[in-house]
Amino acid sequence: MVSKRNRVIEIVDFLKSYDIEVNIAKNRARGNRGFFTANKKQYRIDIAKGLSERDIERTLVHEFAHFVHYIYDKSLKSLDFIFSNNDLIMEDLLKITVDLVPKDVVKPLFDLKSSLLDEINDLTIQLKQIYPNFVNNKPFNEIEDKIKQTPYKHLLKYDKVKVIDLFYTRYYSIDDFNENIDLNLYLRLKSKQRALKRINSKISRMNKYYNSPTELFARSFEQFVFNPVFLQEKTP
Repeated sequence: MVSKRNRVIEIVDFLKSYDIEVNIAKNRARGNRGFFTANKKQYRIDIAKGLSERDIERTLVHEFAHFVHYIYDKSLKSLDFIFSNNDLIMEDLLKITVDLVPKDVVKPLFDLKSSLLDEINDLTIQLKQIYPNFVNNKPFNEIEDKIKQTPYKHLLKYDKVKVIDLFYTRYYSIDDFNENIDLNLYLRLKSKQRALKRINSKISRMNKYYNSPTELFARSFEQFVFNPVFLQEKTP
């Protein structure tokens, strides 16, 4: 433990020699393990609270790689400063990402997406039994017109709403809706579609983050320092 702590101190001293301010366990690092920021010629690396000594080491090196990238390319959008434009190299860097991204982060999102798709398909089948011409990829006016004539019209856009009038405040929720079966099915379908849209958005943001050039570089640099054998196997 002492040797690891000494290594953290050595890494921090090395980073400070490049005029990088280092904050360890002083903030949440914007929700990440670590975060690198640059403001003109002022540089800072934040390391989140609750990390082990080993994770602090790796995160410091990872964030230093972002600093190196920034020095050569302030946009952080290209790896031309170190690699030629080679598709094979990019494929190799992506292999590292596939192996290193925690599966407990990725799997629940895709499991939820799969579950939502199954529920949407099931609700669509049930609605087609009532309305043979029903399609689920656009508003179905025959049902929506009925819902718009009820106090539950807001549930076409939201799962739960609070309606404030001059004389009362009422709450409406998808879970409390027990009107006609076709209206119930349709509102549940809309709810599941909204949930799927949110999940797809999260997956898209996650892919954009993990596959960004600066993350690909930082992840490979981290392996170069801590696990060169793994790097050589994945990126021959």
